[in-house]
Amino acid sequence: MQPNCVKIVFLTGMNKYISALCALVIGTLLLTSCLGTSDDSDIVYYNDTAITSFTLTSVTRIIHTTSKSGKDSVYRRALSNPVTFSIDQNRRKVYNLDSLFADCDLSHVLVSIGTKNNGYVAIKSLTSDTLYNYSSTDSLDFSKPREIRVYANDGSGYRAYEVVVNKHQTETGKLIWEKKSAESYPVDEVKAKWEKIVASAGLARFIGAGTKEAYAYNQQGQLVVTKDEGATWTVDELDDDMALLPKESIAFVSHPYSAIPNTDYQLLAGVIKEGEVVCSVWRKIAEYGENSKPGKWAYVPFESYNRYNLPAMSDFSLVWFHGNVLAIDSNWIRITRDGGITWKTSESMQLPANASLSAVEAMTDKEGALWLKDKSSGEVWRGILVE
Repeated sequence: MQPNCVKIVFLTGMNKYISALCALVIGTLLLTSCLGTSDDSDIVYYNDTAITSFTLTSVTRIIHTTSKSGKDSVYRRALSNPVTFSIDQNRRKVYNLDSLFADCDLSHVLVSIGTKNNGYVAIKSLTSDTLYNYSSTDSLDFSKPREIRVYANDGSGYRAYEVVVNKHQTETGKLIWEKKSAESYPVDEVKAKWEKIVASAGLARFIGAGTKEAYAYNQQGQLVVTKDEGATWTVDELDDDMALLPKESIAFVSHPYSAIPNTDYQLLAGVIKEGEVVCSVWRKIAEYGENSKPGKWAYVPFESYNRYNLPAMSDFSLVWFHGNVLAIDSNWIRITRDGGITWKTSESMQLPANASLSAVEAMTDKEGALWLKDKSSGEVWRGILVE
């Protein structure tokens, strides 16, 4: 291919310096044009086109469920929002920073690709060097990284990109467990501190601590509170009979109450006496804001028609995990989403399948992971919830 010929005409009487300048500019343009006429087929031109946007417009999740009767079923659900990707032009790589759910079907997706200067897009086969025309309405397989090319309009060259669609390798929405060494179980420094304070104050038992209040039982079995780091303890206010307070297998949890700033929502549960079939549950809203009124403990009454009361157990823990309160013992995990009234099991929250547990304590660490420790064997597990 030869460069285009350019005819230069100078008007009579023009300043010779202007004529010389024009000739220099035109000569430079002609030189640049001639540099683009190389017959070397190995040269690839990158400067005139690029991928400017890449979006997954249709992705389907394949969700497996199990009914109460144990029947397995599968259904499909489309992601509600398009997934937008990052484009690294220097490395020629397209990828999503936030991984998709592990159950997403990446073998059948629709994509929208934007290009610079209306570049032509071709998709390379996963098994050969064959190239296919791109269409936003054709289903594509992105279960593996694959090459996408965008060609310049004049056919002078192309830019090749590696497209990687990331998704979680473990099933999302479920608790994933890893067995750990006994030494890795976190030290509950808050509990250790308060147990020393309670013992030095001559109280019978430490119950738990919130943001600015801590609780214990005194020698008379009364629930007492301190608001000054243990300097003084006073009997806390109850809305029902003190005899309904739990006496054995006591568990406590405190977490931020999203409805009111500077406020803790607290649950206290346990067995009143041997032979009980359900736990006694109490709750308190502790406000710390200016002009806040003191909170008091409210008894959550046992209702015989409630099929989801918290069952009595010998050892269990209450923990705040991913926005929910969990009750955990050696046999199950139960979740309350209504402040301690009902407690239900969930397919997403299960104990480690191959664990050998008999007397469990549980806690969460600063990173939000859930930890289990068997008091008898010392077996330790760490759980994370992939969302």
